[in-house]
Formats: sequence, C-alpha cells, structure tokens
Amino acid sequence: MMLTVGVFFCVASLAVAVGAWLTCPSAWTIANWADLAISLLLGICFFLLAEGVNRSANSRAAAVANANLITSTGVLAVNSARSLAGSDPAALRVAADARAALQHYPDAQPATRKQLVRAVIGAYNDLAFSTFLHSDALARSVWERLREGTESVVAEADQLARGRGSRHRDEDLKSVADHLVFIELLGCALRENSGPDLSSRDIRPLPAVWDRTNLSHSAPRPGRPSESDETAYRLARFEALYQYELTVRHDWRTLTHHAAKLECDVELADLAATDDWLAPWYVGTADDSRPRPVNVLGRELQERARHDNLHVDASTPLWPEALRHGNLPEGIRISGIANLCQVLTKQPSPTICVLAYELICKTGGTARLVLDGNHRLAAARRMSMDRRGEIPRPFRVLTFLIREREPVDSIVVGDDPTSDLNEWHGFTPDIGLIRRSEATTPPAETSDAITGGAPGPGPLPAAETGAH
Repeated sequence: MMLTVGVFFCVASLAVAVGAWLTCPSAWTIANWADLAISLLLGICFFLLAEGVNRSANSRAAAVANANLITSTGVLAVNSARSLAGSDPAALRVAADARAALQHYPDAQPATRKQLVRAVIGAYNDLAFSTFLHSDALARSVWERLREGTESVVAEADQLARGRGSRHRDEDLKSVADHLVFIELLGCALRENSGPDLSSRDIRPLPAVWDRTNLSHSAPRPGRPSESDETAYRLARFEALYQYELTVRHDWRTLTHHAAKLECDVELADLAATDDWLAPWYVGTADDSRPRPVNVLGRELQERARHDNLHVDASTPLWPEALRHGNLPEGIRISGIANLCQVLTKQPSPTICVLAYELICKTGGTARLVLDGNHRLAAARRMSMDRRGEIPRPFRVLTFLIREREPVDSIVVGDDPTSDLNEWHGFTPDIGLIRRSEATTPPAETSDAITGGAPGPGPLPAAETGAH
C-alpha cells in the first residue's frame, strides 16, 4: 500500500512538471528541473524512513501482542487449574481471562493464536469436568454469572471469527464458540436433571445438550445438517473435550471418516447400570501362574499397577477378555482407585463423567467400553457399596457415548513403525481386541484404512499400557 502511494506521488509530480513545461517552455528553466529532482529525492528519502519506522512499529506491536497473549494464556491456565480443584472464584475468573486473551488475537502470530485456541478450549474443559459438571449444586447467582461469562466469550469469539469485512470465518475461533456453547448446554442439562432421581439401572438421554434453539446468544447451526454431518459435529465436540484426558491410543480420524456408521449421545446413568460396562483392563498370568494385570497385548504393564496383588476367582475373565466393572478382581488398580475415592469424597455433587464406546461384536451383540473415567467409575462403585455404617452416595454417571450403527473396524496405522502399538483395528486398540475376543469365527480383514502411513496387513491390535 505504501509503495503504491509513493509511486503515485512521483508519477503525479512528473506529470504536473511536464504539463507546466509544455504550457510555457520559456518559463521552465534548468533550475526548475533541479528543484523538482531535489523534491522527488527528498520525498523518496522521507518515504523510505517512514516505511522503516512503520515496519519497526508493526514488529513491536506484534511482539507486544504476542507477549500479552502469552501472559493472558498463562493466567487463564492458572485459574482453570484452580477451578478444576474446586475453586468457584477461580471458575468465575476464567471467562474474563479468556476475553482478555482474545483481545490480542488479531495481532498475534499464527502459532500463538493456535496456542490461545487450545488454552481457551482447555480452560473450559476444566470447567466442564468440575464446575459445570456440578452445576446442580451451585447457587443460582454463581450459575448465572458463569453463564453470563460463557456467553460473553462466545460473543467475543464469534465477532473475531467473522473479522472485519471478511467473507470467510476463522474456523479456529468458530470451533471455540461451538465448543463453549456445548459446555454451557451441558451444564444447563445437568442443572435441569438435578437430584438423584434415577431409578435403579436407569439410563436417561440428554438431547438438550445438542439443542441450541434455547440460547439467545447462539443461533442454530445454518441449514439442516445430514445425520452424518451432525455426527461429525458431535464427534468434534467429544474430541475437543477429551483432547488431553483421553490417554489410550486412539485415532479420531477413523470415526470422522465413518461418521455415517455412528451416533453420539450424552446420557445420565444410574450407577447400577454400569455393571456390565467393560474396562480396558485385563488379567493375565505370570510365569509362576499367579494372576497379574496385563495390557491389550497380554504383556506386563510398564507402570505402578504392575505390582497389584490380584485376587481372582473362577468368574474372572482372562486376557483377551476385558474385565467388567461389576466384576473387577480385588486389588486391581488399588492405588489409583483409592486416590479417586478421596477426590470423590470432597466432590460437591454425586456425578462422575466417562467417555464410552458401544461396539457391535462379531456375535451380533453389543458391548459398552469405558475409554476414559475407569478409575472414577470404579471408585464410585466402591464407595456406593461401602456398608461400614455410612450412607452410600447415590452416584450418577454422565456418559459421553459413541455408539456404532455399523461396525467401524478399519485398520489404523500410527506414525511410529518401530512401535508394537502402531497398528490396530477401530477407534482404539481395545475396541479391536474386544470385538475379536467376542468372535466365534476368525474375522475377515477390512479393505479400508485410516493411516498415518501405508496400511499394514492388520496384525493383532495394540494399545498403550492400560493406564486409562
């Protein structure tokens, strides 16, 4: 822009001079041409100086914006961590911190912008797993302030996503707005379904989590999405929610690629309904024939749980069959479950959350596998069965559920060819193993693949060590 203005200035000056010379050649002397040349040279010098100062000012402004954004992101992370520890004042600060950070978004560098997007989504994930999860236990004034803060962040992100005079929205900021709306609706749904009023083994769907029509600050999604598009949208919400929590080896691209075969729901379940839900935990045997915890490959764990002293009986399934939460052997994951019991004791409301996957087995039946939240679920079950003179807490299980309409059994190839955990079937290695352990005949190989490299021949699925 500045270069264009400079060229236009020089051309205009020369045009005026030539016009004056043609009009009255006798009055136009060499001194006049010299004056014009000097004026143009001075103009060009000042232009170059101004351009240099402007470039330095832009660099300083970008540096200041990046510094302020990094500082604001750090403050946001601190308050979100405090909210996760149960601090309501810190939870109320998250919205203000997020808005303060968003003010620097337009002037920041792309890499710093990405960090901000992750920080805002991560902060509200902390709120979802803590304050919003217990929205039914909050005072009305606190809840209304939380909602107002969330609405302001959504409005800020929407405004920045549209930009000034731009026809294209910033997709990163759009995802922030969509995710925060999802978390707000989740809190509203839990507050509307407050109280331990679930009957034994009852499972209650929460469709209001996906209904944006009741929010004045968030218009419904444009158009009428197909079932596949709606499932892809819901999968994106689950992926953002569990971007840090889900530690088992997984591949979200597999689900997005096969969205037409899936559906996603949010449910509230009575604790007794989880008896038959599977955990990605397995029992094998050591060289001395003693039972031991193993990973999805049937190998010894590389973590603290490897030292668990298991007490099994004839009803305990052995690898490759997964354990059921209603039949966990005594002593398994004893340290992690004990720690979660202490956390749940201090929790303001008896609600825990899990991420579950309902798969179609080779036998035609279904099985529900808990991918995240197994320690919380096991701790809640242990506390609910405590009969030492204490009234058991009536826990409810908030379930983020991915359900198969048709089996999703593609081969997934990771990005580490040297790893034993680099190929598996389905969303996670545990899903592939459980599907095959339920089979009565050898499974046929699937032809399609979601890969991070070339598709492999589809060996026995692999997974992480089992600490999920």
